Amino acid sequence: MKESEIIDLSRPRRKYLSKMSTQTSCPECGALLVKENCTILLEVKSETDKAQFMTNRNGSHFCKNCPVVVFDIDQIEETVKIGIRGTRNLHYHLAGIVDLKSIPDDKKHLEIGCDENPVPLVDFLPDLNTTTLVKDKFPRRNEPCPCGSGKKYKKCCGQ
Repeated sequence: MKESEIIDLSRPRRKYLSKMSTQTSCPECGALLVKENCTILLEVKSETDKAQFMTNRNGSHFCKNCPVVVFDIDQIEETVKIGIRGTRNLHYHLAGIVDLKSIPDDKKHLEIGCDENPVPLVDFLPDLNTTTLVKDKFPRRNEPCPCGSGKKYKKCCGQ
């Protein structure tokens, strides 16, 4: 890929999940998608474990015309299952794209995510399309708990 065609990972984008064997064009403008590796932050929870980890094994494809990124749902789900103990009642959430190029040179030797070198996370833009496929969204702290107790997630299973 030429230098002028490199995707700017610091630009916020809307995320879509799709089977990349069938998705080759942008779901918003119809332009061809460009495969470009990127690192994402995943939040994952199962019945027996919860974790937050970064991965670049996600099958990311970007639109050059509009702020869209499409992730291969099969690769995401396979990565989620590898990254956590237990696969019963599995929930995951793509928190954002990690912009590794924005880490200053004097901090590159530090662990990403420590106090001195926070994760340079580029949040996703809000969804525009109600047909966006989202599998088992990871609940936020103040949302109702998915277990059905009626309590907030932070007071129930999120403890």
